[in-house]
Amino acid sequence: MTLILARNAVANILQMLISAVMLFALYRYINEALGTATLGIWSVVLATASASRIVDLGVSASVTRFVAKDLARNRPDGAALATETALLSLVAVLVVALPMLYFPLASMLSVLFEGFEKEKAILILPYALISLFLTIVASIFQSGLDGCQRMELRAGVVLVGQTVMLALAFWLVPELGLLGLAWAQIGQGAFLAVAGWLLLRGELSCLSCLPHRWSWPKLREMLSYGINLQIATVFILLADPLAKALIVHFGNSTAAGTFEMANQVVLKVRALVVAANKAVIPRIAELVENSPEALDSYYRVNMQILALSAIPVFAFLQVWSGTVSWLLLGCVDQFFLFAFQLTCLGWFINIFSGPAYFANMGTGEVGWNTISHIVTAAVTTSMGWSLGRTFGAEGVLWAYAAGLTAGTLWLIITHQRRKRIKLGDLDLAGTGLVPLTGVFAVLAASLMWGGSIHGDGNFITAFVVVSCSSFLVVAVAWINPIRDQLWFQAKTQLTRDSS
Repeated sequence: MTLILARNAVANILQMLISAVMLFALYRYINEALGTATLGIWSVVLATASASRIVDLGVSASVTRFVAKDLARNRPDGAALATETALLSLVAVLVVALPMLYFPLASMLSVLFEGFEKEKAILILPYALISLFLTIVASIFQSGLDGCQRMELRAGVVLVGQTVMLALAFWLVPELGLLGLAWAQIGQGAFLAVAGWLLLRGELSCLSCLPHRWSWPKLREMLSYGINLQIATVFILLADPLAKALIVHFGNSTAAGTFEMANQVVLKVRALVVAANKAVIPRIAELVENSPEALDSYYRVNMQILALSAIPVFAFLQVWSGTVSWLLLGCVDQFFLFAFQLTCLGWFINIFSGPAYFANMGTGEVGWNTISHIVTAAVTTSMGWSLGRTFGAEGVLWAYAAGLTAGTLWLIITHQRRKRIKLGDLDLAGTGLVPLTGVFAVLAASLMWGGSIHGDGNFITAFVVVSCSSFLVVAVAWINPIRDQLWFQAKTQLTRDSS
């Protein structure tokens, strides 16, 4: 079991690392070939279409837990039945619901955009909905692989799918423009759906060649778990398109495109830290069945690891923000830096909700996660409208960071109260000088990027400052004595749980 969990964590990390590089290459190419404003249109349409995932009903996300639970009980037939039931149910719902959602979504885009931008947005909306259909189907199979604790297979197929999209984009965009990007995303979705099904059948041999088995009791059980996940998903999906819609409304499509690039880079780096934590979801589902007393120790160790790892990672990201802007846009763009720094701050705070969030998913107490997303969406929307009217797109970005912070604090506080875990029990003071060096490095780099270093400035000075700051942060974290202690605790915990 120790090797399985470690393999899953490494697979998640490698997937996020390589996918971040691919996303970076894709955004750089789109920005050069189509422009930041077109990227903004694309991101808003995708975010708007993704709101249609409300029809998912939380079924695709619940597959991981039910497959893991049935396999833990040595019932592979139950795991296969759960997968086929989820697939058939969602395909039936999506075939009916997505065409019906086209017109309200098109009306929404007509409000956000004008003129030629509106024509572009509505043109690619049907392609975005088709891509969404394929992505939801593929997510069922990926969740099944996660439930089988074969996350390295899921990671592999996702990476190949991203390679397919990148190759199709380079091929189709020069001829078709934004429409070529839409076709590339459809090609990626089709590959993920087919490859995911074939890989899952290799793990669950009792799956039918052609899915046909359906169980209402199984679906009802999945819905009872998935409805809370879906409510949470609704607010997750609403927060992103609402933020982008407000940025377009109070700014323009170029501002939305800049935010998309900044936010996605931060999310990909954040995913590197979260990936290892995500690997414990099927393990927690198994512990609930066999060793529930081990759950609290998982939470404490995860929080300590995050405190030691997230600070240098996000400090490193902030320090190199100007370089990221230069690589994506060809210059050190001040609005990009502003968006990058605020989203980085918001997601840094949010990352500490991970242990509680994934613990709730593993135990089935996902209602608490749902409320945290409601808090995030409510704060983002209300503050976004208020601050956007006064400060424009910059005000919306402040609201976005505030929403992430509010939802995170609510989830952590309520989780630790329920589990009777005090802040002192986490022993976060062992991180020592790591927070101080992180703050120092971020302030030094922020002053540099926001001051004398611009598109034609002295990048030798910039390179020296960011290199020294990065080395300082990483070195202090590496020599911290708690690093070896945490690794030993985590390895001991995993060994004990697997015995």
